Amino acid sequence: MARTVKPSRLNKGDTIAIIAPAGKPDPADLRKAVSRIKRIGYDVFVHPQCGLRRGYLAGDDKTRADALNEMFAGKKIKAIFAARGGYGCQRLMKYLDLNVIKANPKIFVGYSDLTILLHAFNNLGLVTFHGPMPAIDFSGNPYKFGLTNMLQTLTDTKSPIPIKNPRSAGAFKVYRKGRAEGILTGGNLSLLQKLIGTPFMPSFKNKIVFLEDIGEEPYRLDGCLAHLFMATDIARAAGFVFAPFYDCKITKRTFPSLTVRQVFDDYFSSLKVPILTNVACGHGNENVALPIGVKAAIDTEKKQFTLLESAVK
Repeated sequence: MARTVKPSRLNKGDTIAIIAPAGKPDPADLRKAVSRIKRIGYDVFVHPQCGLRRGYLAGDDKTRADALNEMFAGKKIKAIFAARGGYGCQRLMKYLDLNVIKANPKIFVGYSDLTILLHAFNNLGLVTFHGPMPAIDFSGNPYKFGLTNMLQTLTDTKSPIPIKNPRSAGAFKVYRKGRAEGILTGGNLSLLQKLIGTPFMPSFKNKIVFLEDIGEEPYRLDGCLAHLFMATDIARAAGFVFAPFYDCKITKRTFPSLTVRQVFDDYFSSLKVPILTNVACGHGNENVALPIGVKAAIDTEKKQFTLLESAVK
């Protein structure tokens, strides 16, 4: 693992690039999101690649990767936001110029399928940001919490920084009591499983690990966790943070079934580490931005989740 490199903070007037490494964003949704970002005081460059379509992809693999390489190399670009998730980031790896990306550390934000790229770039040492995506999270309502929270994370150089849920999500919940500190890592559970066997799979040892997903039935979550526990050091994490796992429910096709809670109990109840749940990171109406690669702490007695250092310089 390379030394940690924090990107430069975002300032009013800076240019944010929007690209689509996975699926094609809805044009109307993207226009609305861009308008809202500009209204706050930032310039926005929407890469033309966002308008392409090849089936479920926003253009062919090389074109999508070239857009990403170009935006990292671009001198005027201070941050890169993924327009949306979907599928396709795994297909980009052979076309990415990791040397260019490493030499030009910038804010890079996304979640869901973008988990692949978040860890590929974090493997270079770059702090990356698991956070809202414009065409998904800033185009409808509510959107203000996600946008304000993310920009605070991308601009604040002070610490500590408390992580707080939007009011709509309610309070954090305690699964297992305790306090822990460690480097923050994690992302979408299904995509983390897909990183197994690649050079970009993170180590979980002594880290605070956040996990989220959406629309996966319990048996599929079970399979992801089984693979992670067999193939990685996730059992040696210092602590865990779980999102609500929206719409991960039993369907008529899969009964009889375990519940999501039963699945997680089978893997995590024996671990003697603190675990917070109901943290609004990832899929959901409002999304807390979490930087991958900085020190964090969880304290279940106080129901606190805190960044112990800033994610930008």
